[in-house]
Amino acid sequence: MEKAADIFFEHFGLTPGRSAGDIHRIGEVFGGIPWENLTKFLLRASGKNRLRLAGEVMTDHVKSGAGGTCYSLTETLGSIFSACGLSARPLTGHMNHGKNIHCALLVEGYAGSFILDPGYVVPGAVELSESGAGQIETAGRKMFWTPVSGGWELHTVENGRKQKRYKLESRVLSRSEFLKYWTESFNSAGLNSLHLNMSGALGGRVSAHNGNLRIVGGTGRENLKLQEDYSLKIRETFGISEEIAEAAWLELHKQKKGRNNVSS
Repeated sequence: MEKAADIFFEHFGLTPGRSAGDIHRIGEVFGGIPWENLTKFLLRASGKNRLRLAGEVMTDHVKSGAGGTCYSLTETLGSIFSACGLSARPLTGHMNHGKNIHCALLVEGYAGSFILDPGYVVPGAVELSESGAGQIETAGRKMFWTPVSGGWELHTVENGRKQKRYKLESRVLSRSEFLKYWTESFNSAGLNSLHLNMSGALGGRVSAHNGNLRIVGGTGRENLKLQEDYSLKIRETFGISEEIAEAAWLELHKQKKGRNNVSS
């Protein structure tokens, strides 16, 4: 299988580089790959809790528009930056509902230090200042990474409300730990539903939870229903093939029906 970096640069027409501009551009382009758990949902349903490594993620994206969850996306983006000759290592993350259930990427080089978080749909690279702080602003939301003991905390500000989202640990995460947390993520309650998120136009974002679609842009929010023509609307919105979307949608309803039969 081709290396993920080779597929990425050829598919998007980019050239590897190590400057700050290169890092930002790679981060922005990679942000167009959707965060989605449909592929992972189908893997678990088939009884194959198999990790989709970087080469497979990029091959699937070119073939069918698929993406991945935070672990597979961080793994893939890290391999792309490593191919540029940069230091790129994953960071484990803790959220309000659990420890070591999120991850992001720390990229370091002569151009500086950057946090990239495709699993949280951060649209690009966040350059860290000398104090270790970083921030980025999207449509209707500001995001701040603040250095704290042992890492960084992410806070967002939306509609004047500040909220803590997660903490990233700055320590070097061993390969075995990263793979362990990744494997354990197949037991996440989130895999009982279909979720998709992606950066949208003009700094906005789009997200879907089962049959509900939300579009956040510069003019506000819009909520749409996806029950009819789910696979078509997923393809039109996120670029994922109708084949994957339809299979996940049918499996979701199969599992719901099974749970209802058990409870009754």
